Amino acid sequence: MTRYSTAEENLPDDPEGEVRIQLTDTDTKEIFVTRARVAESESELDDPEPLTVVRGPHENIKEEWYIDILETNPELGEIDEEILHDCIEYSRTESNVINARSEDARAMLQYLVTVGEFDSVSDAVRTIVNSYMQDAYPELLDAYLDVKAERIRDEISSSFGDNR
Repeated sequence: MTRYSTAEENLPDDPEGEVRIQLTDTDTKEIFVTRARVAESESELDDPEPLTVVRGPHENIKEEWYIDILETNPELGEIDEEILHDCIEYSRTESNVINARSEDARAMLQYLVTVGEFDSVSDAVRTIVNSYMQDAYPELLDAYLDVKAERIRDEISSSFGDNR
């Protein structure tokens, strides 16, 4: 039986019905997005598999839940540009530090820096994440570029007093 884990922040506020959730296969360490049903009780699902939900500042508090995977790597669907705009604004005003809390990932990234593949761990993370996003979520990248370009046009236009 496969075991999965996820961070509490990946769970929706109301986990009733179908949800879209990011999981980690605890055996293979593969991270993926899936369409599923989740519940705290095994009896609420048709084909339950164990799901460990981690929470807390160091993700060291664990709760046992269950998951019924309906579809792995579902299409992202239509991009909600309002949500994307809010995410861009959040990234501009809040910390842009991404924390993965993974000794394994840090060790492999440090190796790539040490052998000269990248200049820094930050450079490696940016390059690898950007490459993955291009491959896995091209529609999100396209929408991001459109929203970002519109934002830049608006900023430049307002700096000229909207007199185009």
